[in-house]
Amino acid sequence: MKMFGIFVFTKLHRKAADIGSTSVGTVAQYPTRTDALRVIESLRLRLNLHHRFGRPVSVSTLVDRYIEHELPERRHSTQQSHSSALNRWIRPRWGDYLLEQVKPVEVEEWLRSLPLAPKTKVNLRSLFHLIYEHARRWELTDRNPIDLVRQRGGRRCIPRVLAAGEIRLLLEQLGEPYRTMVLVAACLGLRASEIMGLQWGDFNWEGFTVLIRRGVVNGKAGATKTEASRKALPVDPSLAAPLIELRKLSLRQGLQDWVFPNRAGRPRGQQNILQRHLRPAAVRAGIGKIGWHTFRHSYSTMLRAAGADIKVQQELLRHSTIQSTMNIYTQAVYEQKRAANRVVVGILLNKVAPEDRARANGS
Repeated sequence: MKMFGIFVFTKLHRKAADIGSTSVGTVAQYPTRTDALRVIESLRLRLNLHHRFGRPVSVSTLVDRYIEHELPERRHSTQQSHSSALNRWIRPRWGDYLLEQVKPVEVEEWLRSLPLAPKTKVNLRSLFHLIYEHARRWELTDRNPIDLVRQRGGRRCIPRVLAAGEIRLLLEQLGEPYRTMVLVAACLGLRASEIMGLQWGDFNWEGFTVLIRRGVVNGKAGATKTEASRKALPVDPSLAAPLIELRKLSLRQGLQDWVFPNRAGRPRGQQNILQRHLRPAAVRAGIGKIGWHTFRHSYSTMLRAAGADIKVQQELLRHSTIQSTMNIYTQAVYEQKRAANRVVVGILLNKVAPEDRARANGS
């Protein structure tokens, strides 16, 4: 079988050249010169890293390098989303371009042509910008053309918000543990990954609180979305009761056991639950299409309707900021957070007391 090799030539401090060869494959595997150049490009890139802008580099090679060196340091969910976007959108369209050949206007026109939501296009632009910044750090290029790419954000539609009565109709259509999952989502405003990441040891049943320690995406645990997300939240006794009952019926009750495990004792996948259980239940309840984040939007809306102080809303939802001034000078009293949360739980479970409504705004 006919083989071919590559010869590499490097100069180090004006010393004599060192010449070596490496076998990369057969002529049958790489029949054309273009095929051969493509397979050796990553090798050539490594050899020329000590030379500033030593050789032309393609976007595809840059993507490979980003995936190898930077992506493993990011959250699991970020790794998945970046890998998917790079391989589905950026590499097929731009992979054969050299870094210097990518032009801002051409990228703008490409983004405009994609059948994607504006937010998804913004994320694609940000990712393209990110890999070019990776190239700049490694001195593979001195420009980032994505700096000049304009992409308008915004939503195609207003986020869905459920009324308390609609959530109660949904709960009637759900068995356990899905009913309690929805209760947690609606009464605490947790993200889906945070619900899947709950362990029994996260709860303080004496103080009626829960500490959000982690998120789970597709069965793999990782850090919370932001540092602000890692905070204790009040657990109203009306919400604690079904959780305690669920634990009594569970085969796994240890502090490090998952609150909502699958049959193997591992965390469940939120998308599978949404597709197989929550959305069919929503159809039966007559409330239409929902998503996990629908409950977080609904929780936020009910907090506002209950008159909760804006700082209390921020801390209950665990957003990073409202604005710098409020973060520095305004502190929510913990009892205010508990009172506001109690109103939402009471509305959902038909147990709200008039005096709690009055206290929800911190008065």
